[in-house]
Amino acid sequence: MTEHAAASNPNYPPHISKPYRAMKVGAQGFDEVRILTVPRWKESELSGDEWRYHAEIQFFRKGILVHSAGTRNIENACAQIGWHHADGLDSGKGYFAGEGDFCDQEGCSEKATVALKLKRGFTRDGLERRLSEGGEYRCFCDRHKHRGDCSMEDSDGNYELMPFPVA
Repeated sequence: MTEHAAASNPNYPPHISKPYRAMKVGAQGFDEVRILTVPRWKESELSGDEWRYHAEIQFFRKGILVHSAGTRNIENACAQIGWHHADGLDSGKGYFAGEGDFCDQEGCSEKATVALKLKRGFTRDGLERRLSEGGEYRCFCDRHKHRGDCSMEDSDGNYELMPFPVA
């Protein structure tokens, strides 16, 4: 496989000599979305004073606001949410791998306490994929460190404990 072909193939891992944080199969770019009504006070000598409002769509990752968009009202926010989601991803604001010292469980914003190294890698379709030369790992908090036995890649039997924090 040529270097260019390898780089464009998502099932072909990078050639990295040290372990790197693995993307979780089925990961989402954002793990929480809120739609809020945002009031504001408007003062005008010409038209008078009044309360006005708009709706704001907020996209979070690990409890941190990473993307937002304002719309006229809740109804418009509901109709436009898919477009604003895609816009956030296209702008590079969504993230699909482990970040910082947070737990890699979707929707969890706790600090990670353990690092687990993958023994084998699998694609979303369940086909085995090569791991990077240095190996791949994920980090989890105490609540999510037990992964179960249902998934091929993300299961207790497919991980081995490694030193934490990872150097």
